[in-house]
Amino acid sequence: MNSSPSLALAILTVASPALAQVSTPPPLRIEVDVGVVSVTAVVQDKAGRFVRGLKPQDVEIFEDGVRQEVAFFREVAGGPEARIPLSVVLVLDASGSMKKNLGFLQEAATAFLGKLEAGDEAMVVQFNESVKGSAEFTGDSERLDQFVEAVQAWGGTALYDAVHYALARIRDRPGRKAVVVFSDGDDNRSGLKEQEVLDYARAAEATVYCIGIRGEGGLWARSPRGFLRKLATESGGAFFFPERVGELMKVFFEVAGDLSNHYLLSYVPKRPPDGSWREIQVRLKRKDAEVRVRKGYFAVKRRGR
Repeated sequence: MNSSPSLALAILTVASPALAQVSTPPPLRIEVDVGVVSVTAVVQDKAGRFVRGLKPQDVEIFEDGVRQEVAFFREVAGGPEARIPLSVVLVLDASGSMKKNLGFLQEAATAFLGKLEAGDEAMVVQFNESVKGSAEFTGDSERLDQFVEAVQAWGGTALYDAVHYALARIRDRPGRKAVVVFSDGDDNRSGLKEQEVLDYARAAEATVYCIGIRGEGGLWARSPRGFLRKLATESGGAFFFPERVGELMKVFFEVAGDLSNHYLLSYVPKRPPDGSWREIQVRLKRKDAEVRVRKGYFAVKRRGR
């Protein structure tokens, strides 16, 4: 199998009634059934507004430069009849450098979770020197608010471990999957390496949205800008680097809007699975809009098939 390093779900040990502490997970091979490849496409105009009303004939999809036939095409833009259930993991930095700004983060995170609609489910992951996640996905807004309010800032920053844990928890969820990551500091505690997590994100088929602010002292050199940018770009998500922590509410609302407005496409690859990385490209026939999709996938057949 010519895939990247990837890892299993983390082993949980009970840390409190609300949160479970996570150990660094061991390696695991990722195997994906690629009979049909699904793609989430966010289409926006030059002003960042969602473009409605596209038809299958308005897009072209390519795999490794070879055009594919669009087997399924659907606009998802508000309204209960059009929605696909959404699973979200909110990954919050609770390291010591967040003490001053933790209140702003909690307020914005709670407001974001309040934007989830009926049928959506979420979980909250907090990280400092270790990673702690709420036990299960839930649509109960009160429980989610309790998880956010319980976040306390102290210690170092295990950013890579936290992102990997979130991706591992969400990768087998049905419907659309998204991870929203917030951090103000570069990683200094993880057992995993940056590239391992980026490779895992390429295979997890979840859209990642990343929000980074200046680290303590106002130095970008201490922020995780490069990693967060790569993570979002590889997965078809978006990255935000607001200058002020007071802008977090606006950013979280932008992410919520993005998750509610997109197109779903699928195609049957013309090449059989061979373990290779396949690049995905979606092109629009109109010039006044831009499209954002994940960069590709590993074409690996499940064992026993």
